[in-house]
Amino acid sequence: MKLLVDGVARVQRSQVSVQALSRLCSVFVFLLASWGDTDRLALVALQGALLAIPYTLIEALVGRPLSAGAVPEHWNVECWAKRVAAATLLPVGLVAFLSASVALPQTSVADRLVMIAPVLLQLPVEAMFWSCARTRSPARANLIPQLTALGTLLGATLLVAADLRVDVAAVPAQVAVLAWVLLRRPSAGHGQTRPGLRASMSAGSVYCLAAVVDLSYTIALPSVAGAAAGQSAVVVLRALDLAFGPFHVVLSASTREDIVAGRRVRWFTATRALTVATWLGVSAVVLASERVRGILATELTTLGVLALCGYCAYKLLLMLSTWASTRHMIHARPRRYLASAIGSRVIAFGGVAVALVWAERVADLMLQLLVCEALVAAWFAARMRLGRRETPPGPAPEGRAASIPAGPPPAADSRV
Repeated sequence: MKLLVDGVARVQRSQVSVQALSRLCSVFVFLLASWGDTDRLALVALQGALLAIPYTLIEALVGRPLSAGAVPEHWNVECWAKRVAAATLLPVGLVAFLSASVALPQTSVADRLVMIAPVLLQLPVEAMFWSCARTRSPARANLIPQLTALGTLLGATLLVAADLRVDVAAVPAQVAVLAWVLLRRPSAGHGQTRPGLRASMSAGSVYCLAAVVDLSYTIALPSVAGAAAGQSAVVVLRALDLAFGPFHVVLSASTREDIVAGRRVRWFTATRALTVATWLGVSAVVLASERVRGILATELTTLGVLALCGYCAYKLLLMLSTWASTRHMIHARPRRYLASAIGSRVIAFGGVAVALVWAERVADLMLQLLVCEALVAAWFAARMRLGRRETPPGPAPEGRAASIPAGPPPAADSRV
């Protein structure tokens, strides 16, 4: 029994459980909407895409500055995180509402406002996660997204049973979790200052700009694929991305664990080993099972083995470049990391431009993805190597944190 309890606790402390629950929650709500709330299925689908905004934005504005040691020690982290979340509510709300108005013009204004409510509530939820990761423990911080996801699963089930709209399934859970976090006694902050709004936003502005550039590439890739190789290319890329869903869950978990660990991050961890194993397993299934490929999309059954091998190799290089980028972000100065991030996207966008002119088949796109990702991985490796040569050894600058946790370090088994 003790081994079972220890195993459950270890899983709870890992980011794998957080990412898996979040992905499961998104898929479950979409499936329930497709079954019991078809009138609002498009709203639920758009909402799932928009929820990537608070995750990426708050990680860039709060999580990455903490991980890189760019937050002054005398700042009250909890107040800072709350202020960042409050400052982003209006711009995120405007972007989400504009996106809904463009994508779904037939919906009413009330429907759009209700749909974006969970997106806005997710901003303080993410901010409190990063605050707890710094001021308390990874296990307590993980409870915030875990309880939110579990509450959303329960809320969606009850709403479908009551024949009510599913796009508000996350709201009760988000409100309950925020009440639990915000109404408890705040952590002691003797001698700490509350940063102003401008200082709060400027701490992570560089990382936010880099995240926006990444999101732009993510949006541009399927559009260019469709323009260059037809609609079947968009279907193939989406189907293969779904096939590698488990791989992306574990990769996201390893990345977030690196950011939480800050400058104590190691190259070899159990989560990274699990990521490699997941890549091997998914690649083997995709290459060996024509039946699985046919279930995902009929277009995959006609794709050649070399093209499939190229895509699997692209995912391997994506894993390596993601880890290198995260490590570089943690150790490099913010402006140097921004230059590296923009440089990597210049390479990626250059590949997209070449594909637009040169690619005629899906196999051509696979080759373009593979070559560009290899160049991106080499770019980050070179930037990291040059950074070590340029930065003389010595103590960290005064006023900069060394890593996320300010108190005692978490247990050695806090990663899975």
